[in-house]
Amino acid sequence: MNKMPFVLILALWASVGLGVTTAVDYPLAVTDSAGRSVTIEVPVEKIIVMNSDAADAVSILGDAEKIAGSVDLSYKAHYFVAFSGGWENVGTWKEFNYEKIAELARDDGGEIAPGMLVICYANKAVEMEESLAAFEKIDILGLDLYNAETLEEEMALLGTILDRKAEAEGYNAWVREKKAAVSAAVSGLGRPQVYVETGSVGDIGSLATVSRGAALDELIDLAGGDNIIDVDQQYPKVEWEAVLTGNPDVIIKVPPAINQLGWSDTADMEALLADILGRPGASSIPAVEDERVYVIFRDITLGTGAVVGLTYWAKIFHPEAELDPVGVYREYLAVRGLSYPEESFFVLPGI
Repeated sequence: MNKMPFVLILALWASVGLGVTTAVDYPLAVTDSAGRSVTIEVPVEKIIVMNSDAADAVSILGDAEKIAGSVDLSYKAHYFVAFSGGWENVGTWKEFNYEKIAELARDDGGEIAPGMLVICYANKAVEMEESLAAFEKIDILGLDLYNAETLEEEMALLGTILDRKAEAEGYNAWVREKKAAVSAAVSGLGRPQVYVETGSVGDIGSLATVSRGAALDELIDLAGGDNIIDVDQQYPKVEWEAVLTGNPDVIIKVPPAINQLGWSDTADMEALLADILGRPGASSIPAVEDERVYVIFRDITLGTGAVVGLTYWAKIFHPEAELDPVGVYREYLAVRGLSYPEESFFVLPGI
C-alpha cells in the first residue's frame, strides 16, 4: 500500500476544494437523507459505519482513523487494509449488534460519552434510532452514499459534520469533472441498447437485473446507453426470453463483490461469459454477434467509485470516445491511499 498525505491527494482534485476553510460551529443541526433532524452537539471523535459505502465515504474524507466499529466488511477489506484490523465488529449489513455499538460509545468510566456518530443507510435510520433510543448521546445519521443522484449532496453534508468541507468539495469537484468528461465524450454518438445482469451464474428463468430508479440504471443513461429493461421495480428478475426480445447491443455482467482489488485470473470471468454466450438464442443478439458482452468489476460501479465505472461503461458503449477509465481509476485509488494494481484487470474482454 502506498499511502499518500491527504494534502497531496487533494492535488488530484479541482483546486476549488482547497479554499473551503470555514470552521464548524457546534451544536450543528442537519437533516439527513431519511428526512430526520439530527443535532451534532460536539465534534465527532468516533464513527461507526453500518455499511461499506459509509466506510468508503469516511475514508475519502480522511477520517478513517476515527472509525471505531463497522459491520463485516471482509468482502471489501482490500480498500481498508490500513485500518480494518483495528475496527470492532458491530454485526452484518442486515443484522446489527446494538449492544456492541453502545459499548463502543462508553468512556473509560463506563458512561455514554458524546462525540460518536453512527452512519447507516437512510432506510435503516429510524430502526437504529429506536433501537438506540436509551443512549441519547449517540448520533445517528442516515445517508445512502451510493446513489449518483444524491451522492454529492450527502458527501457535502458529511464533510460539514466531520469538519472536512475542503475534502468533500474537492471530491465532489473531481466527480463533476469526470462526469462532464464522459458527457462531452459520448455526446452525439448514439445510444446503444444495453442489458445489465447482476449476480453469479443464474437460472435463465429468473435473472437478476436493474431497471428504473436503480443506481446502475442511471449509470447506463449517463454513459450514453438505453436500458432494455424498463419496469417499475429497481431490481427485477426477468426471463432470458425478455433479453432476447430486448435485442441488446451491449451486455454487461456485474458479478458479486470479492475480497480483492480486481481479478488476477480470468477463469471465473470467462465462465460467466461462456454462460451468457451459451444460452438458447444468444447467437442472434447483436451484443453476441458483435462480441460486445463484458464482465466488469463490481466495486467500480457503485458508491464513491461509481464515476470510475461510469467512465468504463461509456468506453464500452462508445469505443471511439476519448476516455481513459484506467487513469480515472488510478486517481480514485490514490485518493484512497492505494496504488493501481498493474497485475489485475477490471473488465473482460479488455477495452
